[in-house]
Amino acid sequence: MVKRSAKEITSNYHESYENGMYYKQLNKQDTVNSDFVSEFETKNVTIFQEEKNNYNKKLIENGLNNICRVIVLDWLIGVHRKFQFRPATIHIGITLFDRFIRLNNKHGLINCDNLQLVGATCLHIASKYEDMNPAVLLDYCIMSNSEFNPKDMINMEVEILNTLQFRIADNTTLIDYLDSFFEYGILKGVNKKKLPKYFYSSALYISELSLLHQAMIFYRPKVLSTSILLLLCLLFEKDESERNNLSILKDLKYSLKRFSKINNITKEIRICIKTLLGIIKEQFFLEIKIKEGFENSTIGVNPEEEIPFIYLKDLTSKWRNAYTNLYKKISSLRT
Repeated sequence: MVKRSAKEITSNYHESYENGMYYKQLNKQDTVNSDFVSEFETKNVTIFQEEKNNYNKKLIENGLNNICRVIVLDWLIGVHRKFQFRPATIHIGITLFDRFIRLNNKHGLINCDNLQLVGATCLHIASKYEDMNPAVLLDYCIMSNSEFNPKDMINMEVEILNTLQFRIADNTTLIDYLDSFFEYGILKGVNKKKLPKYFYSSALYISELSLLHQAMIFYRPKVLSTSILLLLCLLFEKDESERNNLSILKDLKYSLKRFSKINNITKEIRICIKTLLGIIKEQFFLEIKIKEGFENSTIGVNPEEEIPFIYLKDLTSKWRNAYTNLYKKISSLRT
């Protein structure tokens, strides 16, 4: 199977111009020659559901649950922010984390006591793969309040790399798709600098939020990235303060809708947008409860998935401006 980057995938769209708006037509080669399509891009909904069930089973086998996972990953986002790694590093790190849990067959290797060690090691591997100046092992140990030592990380790194067969970035990440949409793909005519304030940072916030929520981790990057941008278009369009940006938002929404139709992912996107809006609102709700001093207010439950979820303190702190802006826009919507 030949793997291609998001740049190579999206660059196969022929650029056209119609009624003053850019759009792309899917290159027939991508629909005919399956060798050029990533395995991850061709999985259907049934397989996604099976993978979700298998992942939950793996968590239970290791004595874990979604709350354990989210707490560790939210801490990782704080570490990522502290060390000022590239945006793609956290995406690769969390992907490594989830893949390792799914593929590990050694009983007792992963448990609640060393899950933070697993997360830190995955982030370190991702940093060495993605960043020019990765942090040293001792830095992670200090950030964990000495829960583990450098030797523990070295041993865990060996286990992770052997389990994953040294495949670090096996698939195109969500952040790659978001960037490639603007730089090489269907949104090439849209300059990120001309987008409304906080639009792109809001996209990054939602992308990282989706990494942490179990309901989102099995969506294809193509579906999830398109859903994030479409959701933001809808939110920004309804905001009266964004009147000056209506033209670029409409062009952006038009291109995204055309892209979704060409790729036959419209139905998936509708479901994905609804779920995304739900988990964003959930964060707002949990933060309000915390401010009001309710006990056990850091944990909520997604009503559709019945998955417990936790207030993401580090993630919210990292993207505070984008988070606050989204809160205002969503709060102004009629429910």
